[in-house]
Amino acid sequence: MLLFKCCPYFTVGSEGPCRRLSKTYPTAQCKGDQCTEHCEHEGYPYAECDTDHQYPELSYCACFFPC
Repeated sequence: MLLFKCCPYFTVGSEGPCRRLSKTYPTAQCKGDQCTEHCEHEGYPYAECDTDHQYPELSYCACFFPC
């Protein structure tokens, strides 16, 4: 839980059957199970981590439901 103490993060969500939730992580922390665990904790069955090409030090953990 060091991420929550030292690094800013942003969470964005949507509503409906295809609802999504995104959270920004430092790239090194988004890999592995951290993104999956975050999504499961928020109640989402699927998780995907994607690196921002403009800012490679940041990645987006996208939690989602299939449409």
